[in-house]
Amino acid sequence: MKHRLLVILLSILFVACESYDCTLNNYVGMYGAFDREGVAVSIKDTLTITAGKAGPVLLNRSVNTSKLNLPLSYWQDEDTLVFHIQGKNQANEEYLIRDTVWIKKSNQVHFESPDCPATLFHTIQDVRSTNEIIKSITVVRSSVNYELTTNLQIHLF
Repeated sequence: MKHRLLVILLSILFVACESYDCTLNNYVGMYGAFDREGVAVSIKDTLTITAGKAGPVLLNRSVNTSKLNLPLSYWQDEDTLVFHIQGKNQANEEYLIRDTVWIKKSNQVHFESPDCPATLFHTIQDVRSTNEIIKSITVVRSSVNYELTTNLQIHLF
């Protein structure tokens, strides 16, 4: 009887240890929103965002964009994002505007369990940009992790 009770207790203990759930939403991304004079707006024209001038495309030909969800690099201390905005003016002439955004950040390894992969969280330290269409950028929440909250408020002219 004691042997059976011991086996049952050990079985429960082993099952409990193996039932750890890894975070299902393990995407770490930076969220941004656009506004003009405090009012939420959308970029009506075609918006493409690249990592640097010749880097990979992070957002491809998005139209009516009001919010962004972009990955940050793993180990670089500063990321460079280039916003390419193309459209037509009132005279039906095509134009292309580019703004560059630099995001200075620190990186922290986040570890939950041996069963789960390690991820990187980030802390935004500073943001600056050129001023073609972006007037300024406010860091709303510097911690970039699993939470789906706005990190940057991008103020447009």
